[in-house]
Amino acid sequence: MTRLRSALVVAAVGALLAVPAAMGTASAAPVAAPVIQAPEPGCAKLGAYGQWWADIHNVCGHTISAGVEVDGWDPSCIQIGPGGVGRIGLDQGDEPYYAYEC
Repeated sequence: MTRLRSALVVAAVGALLAVPAAMGTASAAPVAAPVIQAPEPGCAKLGAYGQWWADIHNVCGHTISAGVEVDGWDPSCIQIGPGGVGRIGLDQGDEPYYAYEC
């Protein structure tokens, strides 16, 4: 009976030691980091737009020149003060994709 008890104790201790080792192995697997989208570079951000116009926001603390990207011809750049909003004229049917610094 003593040998059987010793064998059971050894088996139980072995099982208890194996479980944390398996758990440690599973937790060591790399975890995918959440995808964080980087902010759009530059100070010029496209705001609201409509037929014939688009607003460009200057999110920086200095004056910039900015324009918008449209299919084909891009309108001329405009100057926008720090933290300001400038409205740029568009041709009929133009839809701006993004604002950029000139």
